[in-house]
Amino acid sequence: MLKVRRNVVAESITLFICSHPSHRSAQTIKALSFEISIKMSSPKISIVVSCYNKGRTIEDCVTSILRQDLDGMEVIAVDDGSKDDSLQILERFGVHGALNIIREKHRGISATKNRGFVASKADIVLFLDGDCILEKGSLQELTKSFEGHMVDCVGGEVRAANSSNIIAHAVELMQNEVDRKWPFGANVAYSRKALDKAGVFDEQMRFGEDAELYLRVIKLGFRSIMNQRVVARTRNPDNLVSFFRQRLKWGRGFRQLTERHPETFTRRIKLCFFWISVMLLSPLMAVFDLRLIWAPILLLSYNIARFAPGAIALHRRTSDLKHCALVPFLRFTNALAYFVGYIHWCILERTGRARRLKPFSSCVTSGFSSSRDLPV
Repeated sequence: MLKVRRNVVAESITLFICSHPSHRSAQTIKALSFEISIKMSSPKISIVVSCYNKGRTIEDCVTSILRQDLDGMEVIAVDDGSKDDSLQILERFGVHGALNIIREKHRGISATKNRGFVASKADIVLFLDGDCILEKGSLQELTKSFEGHMVDCVGGEVRAANSSNIIAHAVELMQNEVDRKWPFGANVAYSRKALDKAGVFDEQMRFGEDAELYLRVIKLGFRSIMNQRVVARTRNPDNLVSFFRQRLKWGRGFRQLTERHPETFTRRIKLCFFWISVMLLSPLMAVFDLRLIWAPILLLSYNIARFAPGAIALHRRTSDLKHCALVPFLRFTNALAYFVGYIHWCILERTGRARRLKPFSSCVTSGFSSSRDLPV
């Protein structure tokens, strides 16, 4: 209905222009009316930018989107009650035809993305984090993926904006130079059809809401692909402390994810958590028997060595020995943080400070393959 009304308005404006004596040729009239009809048509793609305290990056993020060489897009920037100057920075863009700024009270990342989706109009909706910079040509590649394939979800890559840092670059390699099983939540697009059927982001989840929505969409029979030419850049953790803190939050989200989708807690992950728990408890062995004083060191070495085959495969793919050498230690740190975050959320549930989620069920079943993002 909206599209029909817009066409009627465009035709009315065209008739008015045709009757105006100041125009010299029918070609000018035809070109102008075509431009008006294009501008008034529905957008091809909606980009939802979630923003909470992203004052350092939100300007570059929105600018990178507006500079994309693509007609028919709308940008919806949702500020989740930021305490810094994020909203003021967004307002500096002024009145921009493609930009819609929404101000919200702080409700969390899921509610922020959902608010943006409700305000969107296009059949393709890209969710982009406010600290990501979209590389030129990414939106064109994204629309091609939806047009050329029968898909309802397209995941892009998230590369490091600070790749000069050795840890940040190593994290980039271990996240991108693998066969990913599911997309990054910071750079993923869905069809409106899929979201209308599967529902939006689960606002009960504080972390891991992006993976949960993806699994819901797949279980309902929708198809997804990865497009490595749809690239966003963000600042990866550049030291072990920030890396551990990031993965600690993801571990809490993983606990909630396993409640919604129990099959994600695979046998490999259970085995990984078992050996980490044994390592953490090993110092108690030395208390009872001094001959076991070397047990913590041996178990630490074993837990790190478990990830060596993956690092070797990554080196064969990238020939980057310097950064691949860090991967076993980073993967161990990732697994340790996931384990601690998982246990922490279990404790919060047991003490009544967090709610246990009910499993998602659908008539469509789908096998699950563990992702490289998980601590396996």
